[in-house]
Amino acid sequence: MTSFEFVFALISVVTSLALTRILSGIVSLYRRADRVRLSWRHAFWTATALMVLIGNWSAFWGLRSVQAWSVPDVLIPLLYTSVLYAFCDLVMPDGQAESAVVDLREFHAREGRRYKMLQLIFAIVVIGELARSSASVDEWLGKSIFAMAAAVIGAIALRARSIWLDTSTAAALTALAASFMVARLQVLAT
Repeated sequence: MTSFEFVFALISVVTSLALTRILSGIVSLYRRADRVRLSWRHAFWTATALMVLIGNWSAFWGLRSVQAWSVPDVLIPLLYTSVLYAFCDLVMPDGQAESAVVDLREFHAREGRRYKMLQLIFAIVVIGELARSSASVDEWLGKSIFAMAAAVIGAIALRARSIWLDTSTAAALTALAASFMVARLQVLAT
């Protein structure tokens, strides 16, 4: 087993737990579809979490040629993947009584600040890690474009007080997450 495979296995475990949380949350909502009040904003945030999770996982493929991993090389990606796990966990409502109505609009109003904060922390930690691992400012800027855009949009989303701005930032993050995921998945073809 290479050092990459060893480190990637650890990151994959955390990623798998986050993916399980999102998928089981979606299935739970589907099971109670007749008692769920949908929210576009919450749906955008859930889609964002899922796509960022997949994109982040596939981005590690670019590190497959790394032969030696320092302590920060292991712990920093573990840190931001753990923050991503927390984001994925918080974006999904906890299991509720089978007969309970799940109002995702109310859930977003009550819990949205928490998962928005984690998305912003994730983006900032990734920006820092990309700066640490880049050889030049130009390389860092090139690698960080998605994370920088996500941080700016996430900061606006966190401060949004109006429904239209909250919805707009959620939709923008979802579009950005889709672009990020597709770009990172294309790396797997090389």
